[in-house]
Amino acid sequence: MLADPARLAAWLDREGLEAGQPLTVEPLPGGSSNALFAVDRGASRWVLRRPAQVAAERADEGMRREYRILAALGGTDVPHPAVVALCTDHDVLGRTFYLMERVEGVNPIPPPPALDDERHRAEIAFAMVGALARLHQVDWRARGLSDVGRPDGFHERQAQRWGRQLASYAGRELPGAGTVMEWLDASRPASFEPTIMHGDYHMMNALIAPGPPGRVLAILDWETATIGDPLLDLAGFCEVWCPVAGPGWPARQELLEHYRAARGLAPLGDLTYYQVLYNFRLAVLQEGIYQRSLRDPTRPDQPQAGTRALANNARAVELIRFPAP
Repeated sequence: MLADPARLAAWLDREGLEAGQPLTVEPLPGGSSNALFAVDRGASRWVLRRPAQVAAERADEGMRREYRILAALGGTDVPHPAVVALCTDHDVLGRTFYLMERVEGVNPIPPPPALDDERHRAEIAFAMVGALARLHQVDWRARGLSDVGRPDGFHERQAQRWGRQLASYAGRELPGAGTVMEWLDASRPASFEPTIMHGDYHMMNALIAPGPPGRVLAILDWETATIGDPLLDLAGFCEVWCPVAGPGWPARQELLEHYRAARGLAPLGDLTYYQVLYNFRLAVLQEGIYQRSLRDPTRPDQPQAGTRALANNARAVELIRFPAP
């Protein structure tokens, strides 16, 4: 059992978290590389986050990094769930895990009925972009995150890093992946200003208020967060958001301009490199989820992740041939 109630209750008692109170633990949907559980005890409502049974490489390190970044965001204007406690003792649940507050909200797409008109849809879209801009404005050095990630040489490492990770699955080939890696190496940006980078910022990794005005309550799923190039977050957000947003939502250029203005930046220029890198990176991550699901007896196979891996890889190849406007 990934979240044994008896072991968890004993640990909560030792941490002084609603000690002695009745405990309920229920699995939550969502989370592909990690497992989520609703934990209710006394007056507290938490979410427990831990690696899946068949975990990604260095999953425990990832849990510690997630917790650390979320803790560092405390007191900022970045919407995020507050962390409660971290456990690195594998005698409790077999892996590193942490507790965070439970945020009651909804995913932005489709919008809830109270926000489903053109004005409120624009509020949601710009709120998503604004929350990302606020994350990228955080002084990560002042927040004690100077040793998280390696911004020096960030782009020089990308193609080979994701290529090695893809090869480590010992699974199928992604058509054209070699061409994508060669193109990325030849097309790197000359410079960038590093920020905290979420790494997987899109509508399924955010919760918004169910009623007006449209606002982001929490950014979720920080497993790929690091210190890196913020334009990778921005391009990735647009890659996921714009194809599904539909009529009445702000256009891609409006979202990019809103972000640029929020951060006081110069014109952003061509983002094709970032779109290609985002799609290739996501293809590798989805392929990992798919391949691990085939070996994890506690979770169903995830063919949809395999399908998305092929689609994202194909999108990267397409963008090289036909850059988006």
